[in-house]
Amino acid sequence: MLDQLMKLPMCKGLSQGEATELASIARESQAKKGTVLFAQGAHGDSILVVLEGQIEVSMSGQTLAQVGEGSVLGEMSLLGEGGKRTATATVLSDARLLEIDAARFQELLKTSHLAALKVVANLAQVMSKRLLAMNEKLIEGNKGKKEELADFQKILSNWSF
Repeated sequence: MLDQLMKLPMCKGLSQGEATELASIARESQAKKGTVLFAQGAHGDSILVVLEGQIEVSMSGQTLAQVGEGSVLGEMSLLGEGGKRTATATVLSDARLLEIDAARFQELLKTSHLAALKVVANLAQVMSKRLLAMNEKLIEGNKGKKEELADFQKILSNWSF
């Protein structure tokens, strides 16, 4: 599992020792086709990494993506305060997964653990790419719908960090 962990985009730049420490808080599992890994609105307490298989990500009954080996699911649970899942993840073909508990990962972050900091930087890149893709789809899908774009602009204007 360690070799496979080190090849994942979220683990880019980790030394073997750092990957070993990350693996110590991870749990490998299997999931059969049709299994719902997590449901939209459920409490998020871990991140899932797809080691093998295909997963469908959907929101309100609409497919957002189909992801496979190396993909990360539930990263907002790992980086945030364990809020609610924003989508549903369903296994399309038998899968092997790696689950990292958010609370244990947060403990590593609190001690400025280098492996955890590298993973956060890598996940930020993944989330940035996803946000860019969603922005492009939003603009493309709302061409000529000035009212909807104006509402979206109001939401963005109220974000605080």
